Amino acid sequence: MSIKKLIKYILPYFIFRKVEIARTRIRGLKFRGRTTQEVFSEIYQNGLWGDSIDPAQPFYSGSGSHDKSVTDVYVDGIRNLLESFPVKLNAVDLGCGDFSIGGRLRPLFSGYTACDIVPQLIEFNRNKYQSLGVDFRVINLITDELPKGDIVFIRQVLQHLSNEQIEQLIPKLEPTYDILVLTEHLPKSGSFVPNIDKPAGPDIRLGYDSGVVLTRPPFNLRAIEERVICEVDEGSGVIRTTMYKLK
Repeated sequence: MSIKKLIKYILPYFIFRKVEIARTRIRGLKFRGRTTQEVFSEIYQNGLWGDSIDPAQPFYSGSGSHDKSVTDVYVDGIRNLLESFPVKLNAVDLGCGDFSIGGRLRPLFSGYTACDIVPQLIEFNRNKYQSLGVDFRVINLITDELPKGDIVFIRQVLQHLSNEQIEQLIPKLEPTYDILVLTEHLPKSGSFVPNIDKPAGPDIRLGYDSGVVLTRPPFNLRAIEERVICEVDEGSGVIRTTMYKLK
């Protein structure tokens, strides 16, 4: 390919990425100075992650929680992971959202505690899923004490938080849980710069050509074992689920 043709192919993408980064930063400014509860309450109230096709479902956690090409792979991956344990574990779901995923996982565990920071969302889930025996709680995972459990799930939550918020969470995970199962939307390229900071909000670091990697600075999560459970291509990135054995 000639230099001229190469420039023709590269330049539009370069410009596109610059525009995306600028748009992401501008959208993020809207949420600066707000509490985490205010941020995520507005996201759900205004349908910033989309809207459910079910009129009886006022809360919607986005296509990543409802697209079967994503969710089926995830549920199968978790089921395969759990087969390696001799007994059913007690699970904690931090950032449970509309619980469309949690509802499918619930039968795989002995006990299940599902947490989110939006009170109206938790109350809705408590009523909708009352037959599943789930302990729904309003929890700020950054500032509150975390529920006890054997395994903790954080699915596409940290990507919406700032680095400062994530850094406050990490020290609470390591002594509280044996296993962390983390799902993040990451760039497809393995050479991306991880953990570029952003304010809390609906957007993720993919707009900065970055993504959350807990074992890299500034987070430096200490794990005895790290293993990718599953991943699915999604747009310009990949939704990857990683198991970290913490103790």
